[in-house]
Amino acid sequence: MPISKPHSTLGADNKGSCSNLAIYLEKENEELDRIIKKSSSMSEISQLENRKQWFFTASEINISTIDVISAIDNNKRKLGANDAKYFAPTISFSENELSHIAFLATGKKEITSISELNSSELEQFNNLIREYGRKVMDNYALNFNRQDKGIKTGDDLVYFAKIEHFRKYKGTDKEVINGKEISGEYKKGLQSHIHIIVSRKDKTQILKLSPTCNEKQTNRKIGNNEYQVGFDRVKWINSNEKTFDEHFNYKRKELEKFQNQNILKNGSPQDKHEINKKIEIESNNRDDIKKQIRNAHFNVLMTKPNNLKEYQQRMMKFAIQVLPTINKSGYIQENHFFHEQSGIDFKASEVDQNLKLYELFSADSKTTKQVQQTEPSLEDWKINTGRLTSILSSLPYEIDPGVDDELLKRKRKRAIRR
Repeated sequence: MPISKPHSTLGADNKGSCSNLAIYLEKENEELDRIIKKSSSMSEISQLENRKQWFFTASEINISTIDVISAIDNNKRKLGANDAKYFAPTISFSENELSHIAFLATGKKEITSISELNSSELEQFNNLIREYGRKVMDNYALNFNRQDKGIKTGDDLVYFAKIEHFRKYKGTDKEVINGKEISGEYKKGLQSHIHIIVSRKDKTQILKLSPTCNEKQTNRKIGNNEYQVGFDRVKWINSNEKTFDEHFNYKRKELEKFQNQNILKNGSPQDKHEINKKIEIESNNRDDIKKQIRNAHFNVLMTKPNNLKEYQQRMMKFAIQVLPTINKSGYIQENHFFHEQSGIDFKASEVDQNLKLYELFSADSKTTKQVQQTEPSLEDWKINTGRLTSILSSLPYEIDPGVDDELLKRKRKRAIRR
């Protein structure tokens, strides 16, 4: 689930200026500046400059730190010296969620680091995260239940958000405590997240809005004026999870759902039992789908496809998409199977460790040399006939009866004679 913290000061006191926090959020750009100073390549310098991140709002991008400080610090009409002037929500993502966004941005399944994205892919990746960040702040605005007072979207707030792509280990992290990692070292994998600075006052500077108040949808009445106050943090997290799944067409597993995780942590024994049962059923369903994919795979091999493209086309007859990842060396690094009916995606190794499609299909040396310059045709990846023969010779005969192949008929006859 996207982890949505309504306030994290990052060590700053939110009763004064936001300058310390805003300047702190320049840390990744400052790191890029240090690398730029050591570079003598204009091309590399240009690429590094393009990787810098700036603040954005509901409608604008590329906003400077100075402008952020000025806008937040001056949006505090009638706030006292001891009142909070701003809040700092953070939006973090799971490894699966970031991999899904990276796939949408690049079409590649095996992205393990932000450095693997070229300039256009990184721009699209940032755009997708930025779009989601804006929707999160729309949910934030709605969660105050002050629509009647004009608080309907993030555009009614004064906020500035910034995407960061790296995290470092802290001394309190269990990996550091256990001696497996060193404090201050960068964490591996995709680590993108969003930091937000949002004013306590709305854009009109009339309403005070606090996400840390303890009230949840409390009704108040002054004279004839009845209104609702409060900020339900659990509701906000659930809204953000739902928004993520709908916006990115993400098929969330039962164990990934915030509501289920909350029950497993805080629920009654009966509620925990019911959730564990749902998780078990989902796991069994996934095993059934894996079996369907394995059978479809062997069905297709029986038809002896000449190349990877033919293999893909024939797998589609079973409503299964085959999505190969071809690395810069021209080799198939990994394959994914997308089961259309369920919407579930598996790595080939998750379906069966013995599929080894990278051994079944290979390209000639000319093709592999051209991979970096052009987009190769999947027809270039020919079937390895020796490997295919080896697989078919040991193949069980539990195959779809609709496959019309002479080899299949022979295998059935042998099975009957036995």
